Amino acid sequence: MATIRQMKGGDEIGAEAAWDRAYRKLLEEQHLPVLPRTPEAIVHGQRRMGHLLSTDPGGSWVAESNGEIAGVAQAHIRGHTWVLATLGVVAERQDVGLGRQLLDQALAYGDPDSPGAIFSSPDPRAIYRYISAGFAIHPTAAAYGAVRKPVYRQDSVREGSLIDMEIVNDVDTEVRGSGRGSDVEFQLSLGYQLLIDEEGGYAIIRRGRVAMLSALNEDIATRLLLDAVSRCPENDPVDVSWMTSRQQWALRTLALAGVSIHVHESIMTRGSWEPRPPYLPNGIFG
Repeated sequence: MATIRQMKGGDEIGAEAAWDRAYRKLLEEQHLPVLPRTPEAIVHGQRRMGHLLSTDPGGSWVAESNGEIAGVAQAHIRGHTWVLATLGVVAERQDVGLGRQLLDQALAYGDPDSPGAIFSSPDPRAIYRYISAGFAIHPTAAAYGAVRKPVYRQDSVREGSLIDMEIVNDVDTEVRGSGRGSDVEFQLSLGYQLLIDEEGGYAIIRRGRVAMLSALNEDIATRLLLDAVSRCPENDPVDVSWMTSRQQWALRTLALAGVSIHVHESIMTRGSWEPRPPYLPNGIFG
């Protein structure tokens, strides 16, 4: 018998382990690459859950079975926007209603009529739950792989720091309707890099991964993406996810750089959540 309860301090260790087990099982079922479970990845996952527990304790829930955490859900609110950051149940406890119960608790956090987003895996069970909860589906593409064509640094893009948070928040407020400064600062604390375009845009990157990108227009967004790709270490893959059909500028840019494009996963939306197209969301922080 499992119980659903609010997450508390110290649950991050068990919650991260449960989420990792659930996600790895899903990747195996979908015949997708499974990355090594490194100490660094474990610490980052635990810190991410701790960060969201500190900012949104009312949106953080776990399923506990026989004294162990078997599932986790975390939702957060930034401005008027609700985002489901994490939902996962270990394989041996699936199909008994725990995922639905955890989702119900996360959905109950905040205004049910507010704009909302869920960054969904390709699991048909998850997609069914989200559509049943009133969310619309937007299939997405991801770019993953080597850069096979020349890409160069952009003169208008520079490395940023915490002193640029006003630019970050102003751009996000204009593009996505709310700032997420605490989440950007958290990403930087994990070793991610901030890129700034003075004309109005920023990107958060780590090696080849573009974790966030937000800009006032597509020209600025394209420059940021090109600069981010140009910084990818030679032996690392570029990794850009969650691009819908509205991000044609990003898909064109990555295709011209020779990076392989794959169609999988979906963004599920509620209400008016639809940032302007010069925007690449983050699967955790929206």
